[in-house]
Amino acid sequence: MIFKVGDILPNTPHLFADLAELVAIINYTGRHDLHKNDLLTISSQSNVSTDEADEEEAEADSEPGDAERSDRIERQLEDVWKQLEYREQFLGDMYPFEIVDDFIRLKDDLNYNQKIYRLLVSCSRLWSFRDNGGLVQLWAKHFTELSKYALTGLVPPHAKVRIFDANSEDRRTHYGTNLREALKVLGKDLGVPSVIKEACEAASSSGDGGFDIIATVEFPDQLSSNFGILGQCGAQGKSWPSKTLEAHSIKLRTYYQVHFDHPSVMFTPVFFRTAQGKWVDTRPCAGVIILDRYRILHLLNQTNHSETIVDSEWFKTFETNLESMVLQ
Repeated sequence: MIFKVGDILPNTPHLFADLAELVAIINYTGRHDLHKNDLLTISSQSNVSTDEADEEEAEADSEPGDAERSDRIERQLEDVWKQLEYREQFLGDMYPFEIVDDFIRLKDDLNYNQKIYRLLVSCSRLWSFRDNGGLVQLWAKHFTELSKYALTGLVPPHAKVRIFDANSEDRRTHYGTNLREALKVLGKDLGVPSVIKEACEAASSSGDGGFDIIATVEFPDQLSSNFGILGQCGAQGKSWPSKTLEAHSIKLRTYYQVHFDHPSVMFTPVFFRTAQGKWVDTRPCAGVIILDRYRILHLLNQTNHSETIVDSEWFKTFETNLESMVLQ
């Protein structure tokens, strides 16, 4: 797999900070650390994301000279370091880095949570990875698997948590690979009063209908409704807010008669917080519970799943791929 920095977002500190962490992880400087000046060099050699290109151009046009431009760049770097320092303080033993003055350094002998953090930050910048073997798609699948474990922290031990995403093991063994049939099984699991079979048959035979993970607490009385949680996973740093309502309960009404609107959750590998401990933006929170990097780690801790995840074969494969990274 090849690592290439790709587009940067210098005015979005929580995503710019992810780049600083990632280049420390993959030994970009040859030292498993990063100085603030290294990040400045990387920034100067990279393209600004189209999401921020207009803003950067407007800022540059308003600056009368090099001194003002230098001040702006210094502010951007300071915002990144404030974000990193906040993460270190807030996450404690879950954080795999040390922030010392103008350096960020990867710790030695990472614990289970710190190893999982590496997967999460990698999934937040999948656009920096390129390969010919589908590993980027595989890492996104790993994130869904991780999210499945995290979702168990929101339901009782007797609940069923399954991946509805196409090509998952649960689709093959429980729901069925044909989406039309899978939707009918999902309706049964959720205890809907009735399935609108014509609507299910009109759906595409492939895909997941917007539902990635489903948790159900089923009752044996055959009455409506069972309790359920609808989950969507967004293994990307920039575009996940546009997916928050893909697994919203209102979408169930296309396929079922429903008596109960099931809650929905949005999993994102992003640390979606400012350096002041607030959500970066509250708009994605409307109608859905946001489970960002910290909340995922928290839920894994509550359910004692971290060790199981790190010892799994798929996670070991991820670590092998990460450690064999080729820089470009």
